[in-house]
Amino acid sequence: MFLPVKADFPLPRFPILTVLVCVVCLGVHLKQQYDWVEYGAAVESFCSAERSNLDRMIFDRVADVTGAYDCGDVMYAITNDPVRDVNEVIADIANEVRPLTGLSLEDSRDYVRRKLEEEARRFKARVPSDPDSGLAYNTASWNPLTMVSSSFAHGDWLHIGFNLVFFFAFAATVEFLVGPLWFLAFILVDSLFIGLTGSAIAALEGAHYWTLGLSGIVMGMMGLFAYLLPHAKIRCYYFFIIIFGSVAIPGWVLVAWYLGSDVLTLLTEDDYGMVNVMAHVMGGLGGYLFGVLFLSDVRRRAVAVQADLDWRERERRLR
Repeated sequence: MFLPVKADFPLPRFPILTVLVCVVCLGVHLKQQYDWVEYGAAVESFCSAERSNLDRMIFDRVADVTGAYDCGDVMYAITNDPVRDVNEVIADIANEVRPLTGLSLEDSRDYVRRKLEEEARRFKARVPSDPDSGLAYNTASWNPLTMVSSSFAHGDWLHIGFNLVFFFAFAATVEFLVGPLWFLAFILVDSLFIGLTGSAIAALEGAHYWTLGLSGIVMGMMGLFAYLLPHAKIRCYYFFIIIFGSVAIPGWVLVAWYLGSDVLTLLTEDDYGMVNVMAHVMGGLGGYLFGVLFLSDVRRRAVAVQADLDWRERERRLR
């Protein structure tokens, strides 16, 4: 596995905005973790309330239909659908639940529907909103605010850790080359580009979803880096079982590898797991297009500086 660390390109000043983005992501994630603890405690209190055997059996059957593990997962599935409102979700679930003994099919569905509607009202009254729902982007919403906020929120520490390492490796150099205004403008524009294209494709496919994470912007930084410095190298650490080391890899090779693997996944697989592969591809494409449209002058200067650095390095080695 390769873990990029920094570009082999001198930075005369500290990448303050790159670090600031990392700090904001960490701050948001810490707040998410705190809110999830409160949310989990409220869900536990709700689910541990005394219920009849019939009500518990209904929860078990609903869990079978929704693929949920327990009461909390059942209520999450009911109250956090990206497209349908709660009553629509409940009606669909009631139609699929195995009929209750002693009741006709219609009476069973009506009883399950009314019971779940009652539980949903109690759940909303006693449990705070899902901590991610105000930050994550729902592709059905077309909401520009959450298109941006979702980039700074993450699912877990592994998610944010890898994203920030990759982000810093490429963004520090991009920030120096394009300056603070273009740097911030790119993060905003690429966030909106990822959100809009994601919503459009999800609408065409009829399959909306929630998404969060900086990985789309990370791929955007990689695409922009490859445009601005096509011949620059990225210092990477590699490890395989017990073999460790570092090597300088051309930036465009890393971009082609990661972006190419995501495109291949889109073309050959139907289930992407928990990874928003479309955001990766659109982010990388957005980064390269942003450079082509707005930063051609910056590219010419950056390529000239890189050529001078390469010439000096060759001269040093010949001595």
